[in-house]
This record gives sequence, structure tokens and C-alpha cells, in this order.
Amino acid sequence: MSVGKPWGKAPVSISTPARVAGLAILLGVAACSEPPWTLEQSPDAITLRWYADETDSSVADSLAQAHCASSSKSVELVSYDQDGSAQIGKYRCR
Repeated sequence: MSVGKPWGKAPVSISTPARVAGLAILLGVAACSEPPWTLEQSPDAITLRWYADETDSSVADSLAQAHCASSSKSVELVSYDQDGSAQIGKYRCR
């Protein structure tokens, strides 16, 4: 028996894919708490919501661009709509 290890227990090792998956989940949860929020998304489009007095539309535009770039596409703004005090941006990936 070795000193410092419980008898019959092997050291626990987390594989690299499990670490990456855990980090992705953590980042996804963190992203959910900050505006703009994703209302809908597909490889061809994304719809975002934010409060215009708290978040500039350029932040939503950048997020939409990153979404489309992940599919090697460019973003096109379809429309900005108002829902009470919230702004809704609809984007298409082309």
C-alpha cells in the first residue's frame, strides 16, 4: 500500500474531451446570463433580444456575426423590432 492514497482507489483522471465539454457547458451557462439573449437560432439564422438602454445594438450585431461565422457564412440584418423596452434583432446567415 502506498502512502497518501486510499487503499484500493486509483487516482481520478478527467480526460481532455471531458474537460473541454465541461468548459463549453460552463461558458454556455455564463453566456446565458448576459445580454443579448438568444431567442432562436439555426445554422441559417439567429434572433437576439436585449434592452437598448443597457446594451448597444453593435453587441448583438457582433454576436450574430460570430454565430454565422461558425458556419463559414456572413451575417445579414433582417430587422430590428421593438417589444416594449426590449429590442429584437433578426439576422440571416448567407
